[in-house]
Amino acid sequence: MAHDWNKDRDKIIGLGEHSLHKSYYPELQEKIDKLESSQRNFSTLINSISDAILIHDENGSILSLNKRAKKIFNIVEPDLNAVTIFDITSPKQNTDNFKAIWSDILNHNTAVFEWIGLQQKTNTEIPLQMSLSPTTWDNKHVIAAVIRDFTERKEFEQKLILAKDKAEEASRLKTEFLHNVSHEVRTPVNGIMGFSELLGKENLSQEKRLKYIDIVNQSCHQLLHIIDDILEISRLETKQTQVNIETFDLNALLKEIYSIFELQRKKNQISFSLHLNSKNENLFISTDKTKLSSIINNLVGNAFKFTNSGFIELGYNILDDQLELYISDSGVGIAKDRIKSIFGRFEQEEKEISLKAGGLGLGLSISLANAKLLNGDLSVTSEKGVGSTFYLRLPFTQNQKENDNMPIPQDIKEKALKTILIAEDEEINFLYIEALLSDTSKFEIWHAKNGQLAIELFKEKPNIDLVLMDLKMPVVNGFEATSKIKEINKEVPIIALSAYSTEEDKKKSFKSGCDDFLSKPFEKEEFYEILNKHLSEHTSKNDHEMNGA
Repeated sequence: MAHDWNKDRDKIIGLGEHSLHKSYYPELQEKIDKLESSQRNFSTLINSISDAILIHDENGSILSLNKRAKKIFNIVEPDLNAVTIFDITSPKQNTDNFKAIWSDILNHNTAVFEWIGLQQKTNTEIPLQMSLSPTTWDNKHVIAAVIRDFTERKEFEQKLILAKDKAEEASRLKTEFLHNVSHEVRTPVNGIMGFSELLGKENLSQEKRLKYIDIVNQSCHQLLHIIDDILEISRLETKQTQVNIETFDLNALLKEIYSIFELQRKKNQISFSLHLNSKNENLFISTDKTKLSSIINNLVGNAFKFTNSGFIELGYNILDDQLELYISDSGVGIAKDRIKSIFGRFEQEEKEISLKAGGLGLGLSISLANAKLLNGDLSVTSEKGVGSTFYLRLPFTQNQKENDNMPIPQDIKEKALKTILIAEDEEINFLYIEALLSDTSKFEIWHAKNGQLAIELFKEKPNIDLVLMDLKMPVVNGFEATSKIKEINKEVPIIALSAYSTEEDKKKSFKSGCDDFLSKPFEKEEFYEILNKHLSEHTSKNDHEMNGA
């Protein structure tokens, strides 16, 4: 039988193939697998980076890019070969400068700079930071671009710039405000000091004496108004202002304000008119009377301040569920580009006019803030050189209940002799109150310089008819002294006297037992009215108790 060499050959070849498979192919496959794994890891790493990475040839054509680059520039794979670095550069970028940088990179330099990119299809401009450096890609000289999106950073920088500008503007306004305060305060203080000294001159005629007294009084009111504005803006800034709702007759309030400014109208020879709703003799509304009065007084005061001739009108309209109060004038008016800014703090429309008219530039800011607290709004229409109309709009409900207005009792002069305890640690304040009481009738006056002495005096003389209680005193304050006195005699009327006139102070005084509140400094008419009211009530109660006994 012949030997089958072909079979031997196949075995040998097969053995060779088997030997090749065992000794060589596994090592090659392992290297291929590692290479593919490395490529996948590299691709994953590049695509996970938050910065855009692009590879360009020397002409700027894009050879490769990661996912972040595709997203930033809105590039899809089919468009890849057709897009160059210059296509994704904004026209706002300095083209010549950018080409010079590109040429410099080709000479194996690197560069990092801010750059404005351009998104494909949308043409949206994007603030970016670009880092360019030469490298090798597929044995070719290429340029690698690492690009970081600066959109959030630029927005943050813009916010910082705006904040800086606002801070500088606020600083400028406050500096100007402080200078204005200095000027405004010195003016009335100069009047008070100067004319008080002149009042001491001998042989001063009665006419001049009365004139000087009037100037001192006006200066005091001016100074008080400045202090009130500063305190009010401070309370608003620290959100310490509270709203106290009460029901009152709006017509009566407007008539009262009108009568006050009517005196000024006579001096200025301006037509000042009051327009009330003819359908209602009384219009009762529920809101914070003090804040509403402050707003109207501010607006009418401004109208008189900036109106030299012509007219001023004060009135209101009822618009469905809103009450619209208006103050119109034929004054200097406001430029259109200044209308919004006049409601800002420390702002005044025209510095030269404002300096002549006076004021701190806080009135409208305070008025707007108070209007917002009352769930209302304050706006203005104006034309330069023609005049202005301010509108105060407040929520309004028809048929609101009437409040009980107590009639003012008869004059104190008709009263019998009364005993009054004045608890006041400041000698000047005591002397002023003593002088007011001496001008009206004969009173038996007792003086306590602190709250402890007031309590002890009242224990000795429990038949005292009325107590005037300063709230801030040494040893024992007015709040505690009031509580102790009310424990001795709960019927005795106690009137709180305080330079601290916030709503919180008033509430605290009433809670301690006070029957009324008088803010320092006070007008003598206001003092007499409150005194008269509580002495009358106290007398009526005592008479009723005696008759009942």
